[in-house]
Amino acid sequence: MLTLACAKPGADDGRDPTGGVTTQGESGSSGDGDGDGSGDGDGDGDGDGDGDGDPTGDGDGDGDDGPKFDLGTPDDLPPVELVPVMDLPNLESITFYERTGGMAPTPFTFTVNGPELTVRLDDPLLNNNHDIPGASGEFYDVYYSDEDGGFQLDGSYLTISGTFTQALPAGGGLNLAEISLNFSDQTVEYGNYVASFVALGDNAVPENVERAIDGDLQTHTTMGNTVGQMDRLRVTLGFDSTSGPPG
Repeated sequence: MLTLACAKPGADDGRDPTGGVTTQGESGSSGDGDGDGSGDGDGDGDGDGDGDGDPTGDGDGDGDDGPKFDLGTPDDLPPVELVPVMDLPNLESITFYERTGGMAPTPFTFTVNGPELTVRLDDPLLNNNHDIPGASGEFYDVYYSDEDGGFQLDGSYLTISGTFTQALPAGGGLNLAEISLNFSDQTVEYGNYVASFVALGDNAVPENVERAIDGDLQTHTTMGNTVGQMDRLRVTLGFDSTSGPPG
């Protein structure tokens, strides 16, 4: 048997005839909830019924007279417009700082429209097929790219990829210190974020990849080796002037 508990007809159960719960104000007896004793039901203490606490009675609900502007949130802002690296005004050359021993990295500088940056070399990279040589068995290819390291002539990113055929106990290869954009007014711009990378082998140190964007030519990446691998080692960088801030 299902038992239902019902209120007695006419009992005072704290509800008004319309079904809403009524309350008693602190100092008034009208139940308007604002304690001003006016019975207006304005809820703010000024008696106007506008709910905003200002003396105008405008009913605007905000308590000020100024206009409102919706400035949006970061998610509402338009995406950064990508700019091809090779289209940057007054860009003369691009330098890849590669470290293979010694006291400092070796700069390899290429012109904006030169054959190195405007072509992705076919595999395999060898003595007669590379843009940058490193240690024994270490060869690199540099080119304009998309953020995933795919060749793109009008790309907004720069990629260095390559092979290194020495595993442990040798140190890892692809030792990139920085990539710099070199302008005609003698200013330079380093990469501002790592868009993507590939680290392989037993001598890779992938957590060091951010060293390619720290602005310090005495630090460098260690992306490993390609022994038994089909893929290349790779680092792809974005630049503030071409791909904007990270993220």
